[in-house]
Amino acid sequence: MSRPAPTQSYISQALSAEEAVATATSQKAALEAAINAAEYYMKALRLAPADDKKYLDSKCKQLLSKAEKIKAAADWKSTARAGPQKAFPSLRPPASTRKLTTREEIIILEGAKLNGYIFPPWNRAPPQDEFEYKGQPFTDAPDLHLSECQREIFAGWKRPHDLLRTKNTANQTHDEVDPAMSTSKQTDLVQDVLTDCSVVASLCATTSRSERGLGQHASPTLYPCSEDNSPTLSHSGKYIFRFYFNGSFRKVVIDDRLPSSKTTRSLHVIDLNNSNFLWPALVEKAYLKVRGGYDFPGSNSGTDLWVLTGWIPEQVFLHHDDSTSDEIWGRLYSPFWHGDVVLTIGTGKLSEREQQGLGLVGEHDYAILDLKEVQGRRQFLLKNPWAGAEPNIQSSLTADLSSLSVNDKPPLSPGTFWMDCEQVLLNFENLYLNWNPGLFKYREDIHFTWDLSHGRAIAGCFVKNPQFSISSDSGGTVWLLLGKHFKTDYQEFISEGSENEVGFISIYIFQANGRRVSLSDGALHRGPYVDSPNTLMRLEMPPKSTYTAVISEQSLPSSTQNFTLSAFSTAPVAVAPSLDKYLCLTKASGSWTAMTAGGNAESPRYHSNPQFSIRISEPTDVSILLETTEAELATHVKIFWSNGQRVSRVRSRDIIADSGDYRRGCALAETRSLDRGTYTIVCSTFAPDQLGRFTLWISSTIPCVVQPLVSESAGRRAVLSEVGVLSPGKDRMIASLWVSRLTRIRLIARNKRSTIGARAVAPSPVLMTVELGQGPYKEILATSEDGTHSDAASGVRVEDFDLLPSSESRYVWIVIERIGGPGGQVEDHFEVEALAEERVEIGKWAIEDE
Repeated sequence: MSRPAPTQSYISQALSAEEAVATATSQKAALEAAINAAEYYMKALRLAPADDKKYLDSKCKQLLSKAEKIKAAADWKSTARAGPQKAFPSLRPPASTRKLTTREEIIILEGAKLNGYIFPPWNRAPPQDEFEYKGQPFTDAPDLHLSECQREIFAGWKRPHDLLRTKNTANQTHDEVDPAMSTSKQTDLVQDVLTDCSVVASLCATTSRSERGLGQHASPTLYPCSEDNSPTLSHSGKYIFRFYFNGSFRKVVIDDRLPSSKTTRSLHVIDLNNSNFLWPALVEKAYLKVRGGYDFPGSNSGTDLWVLTGWIPEQVFLHHDDSTSDEIWGRLYSPFWHGDVVLTIGTGKLSEREQQGLGLVGEHDYAILDLKEVQGRRQFLLKNPWAGAEPNIQSSLTADLSSLSVNDKPPLSPGTFWMDCEQVLLNFENLYLNWNPGLFKYREDIHFTWDLSHGRAIAGCFVKNPQFSISSDSGGTVWLLLGKHFKTDYQEFISEGSENEVGFISIYIFQANGRRVSLSDGALHRGPYVDSPNTLMRLEMPPKSTYTAVISEQSLPSSTQNFTLSAFSTAPVAVAPSLDKYLCLTKASGSWTAMTAGGNAESPRYHSNPQFSIRISEPTDVSILLETTEAELATHVKIFWSNGQRVSRVRSRDIIADSGDYRRGCALAETRSLDRGTYTIVCSTFAPDQLGRFTLWISSTIPCVVQPLVSESAGRRAVLSEVGVLSPGKDRMIASLWVSRLTRIRLIARNKRSTIGARAVAPSPVLMTVELGQGPYKEILATSEDGTHSDAASGVRVEDFDLLPSSESRYVWIVIERIGGPGGQVEDHFEVEALAEERVEIGKWAIEDE
């Protein structure tokens, strides 16, 4: 916070003591709490800067007076539970001091163009003479859009005096009433024809805060205004608002013309208690100008208050497993009474029966006007912003005001009702909190563009996502607020519950020392995916720590999107684009086809998977990311020591690194200090014949050369033998191999099936040799698996050997020998494939007795 720590500590203890006064269950406890609060304010007064001494002195006197009244009063409860009615002087919101890049400055300028209007970044307060009458009233152009339904009752744009005169005539009232920008009466703001419940709920919440004596710090900034920043009437009809959106505070100019109606229905927000109160309708018009017009499809009140005030939005999902009534109430109660948070709440989808039974409107925002905890019962005072709304709330959900009210208060206005905290959490879906940015001393903003028009990464793959380093030397509280910039096509920002799919955004946090990460696995914190244009991540960072923040999305429109990431903190924090720990990146593409989709390492066709050689000139760290275009494909990548040749069999001793379990959409293998040499990368899906395309991202600290390896049958003739059968008790069979000229050959023997009777069993281990002649003078030309028997699923192989045409006296034979199964009962069926540069022939199989 922005005050010296000892002073702030005493103030916090004083505020806690004030709360204890309001919740005390005995006169003695209330008196002791009031005295304690006064003492803490006195201690803070001694240490406070000059600007705060006047206020703290008044608080001391106020608490001492309250203590005397509690001591003397018969009805001590009314005095004790009046609650704090004045906020501490406003804390100055922090501003980002980070110097923007040229690209960031362009992003801020791009954000000024919206819905056919220009909203320039805010530079300074406008001079007073800008609002002087200069011969004719100011008229803004073009007029805001109206929906077809609104146009049916639209009676033209009218100035406030004319609008009030029309209403007075319709109501047969002859009193002349002038428009007013403030009122001394309690307000009762309602919406009517417009579908902007979130906006009106926001206005209800901010005006309620002001009416509780907490000042106008959470109210929209409007010009012209008086010296104490209270809004005043403009002689020219021109008004200028300071709203926050698209990465900065911006200037929003409107005139005072409002849409009039041919009927008794209203096309703008009205105050049922003060018909001439103009301020709410002007705020609404300015906001709807930013969002596209009066045909506004809806939003959520957290977003609306963020734009109107710049207060930090937070969305709490009330039905989330982590949301408990104790936790939520504990977070809200004290900040609410100190004026540091503005609260609104929204329902989810409700059936007609549920709406009638609960007395609530589905997919609708409500304002939270008050919080009370009396005799252990926690309550929210809620307001439905719809005109004429009178909730039929069940008695079990509503507080018994006659027995629980602690002060003599006027009756609640229509649409306003108390509800127990547990029932609020049960029947509402989203709680919106807008926090005073002045609670933080530091702020850093970074603006960036995410181009989604040229494809995006598969879910869970972050190689293309914006990533940022978040560093704090001192540690402490850091809040990260991600804001997606509004675009002219407001359909991208329709609120939750719309039939239109607008996409979702989220923030992931990793302990990656600010370096880029490739996958969503291993996140320290995962934010929820929200369909709002903002989302908040709250962190507690250790001293001298650096996190990596990754921006993630789901189903955003395939276009260029601008964002702002803001860090609010109690100690200095630095935000910068993440650096890749690898200096070099090589990209390769491939696909699994009917010929190359070989499946996992247990599949006999694993060797047919796409393979790449990677050549490294000196030791380096290597990261290999396999990303598919098919989200449902379970994928895997291995790095083999194979001298850059195709991998034909999987031996654990040859595996340098792999991506672990098969993973949908993408897989990552990393290894450190890989020695110079040439290695082989194998990309596989879990099952054979799963087709799709993929991209390999090979990252390293030095340049490396990556090349696809052609299939082992490329450039060769493939010849298949007949299927040879080793029946029970027979363990050796031979077939002749004939060539017409010198030829290089590779042989692969594959098991087709193995059985004991009708039951399938594992294949017998076999050895394949190429022999010149038979009998005692035979010569072994080549052998499989270094002369050992093998039952590898991919088969046994005789690697390349050169063969000359055989003489008539000595033939060349392919020999398959097996180690017989249990009791010699296994029947094995084998097939041999010859891959040769020239034509070859394989004869029929003959069984030999040993």
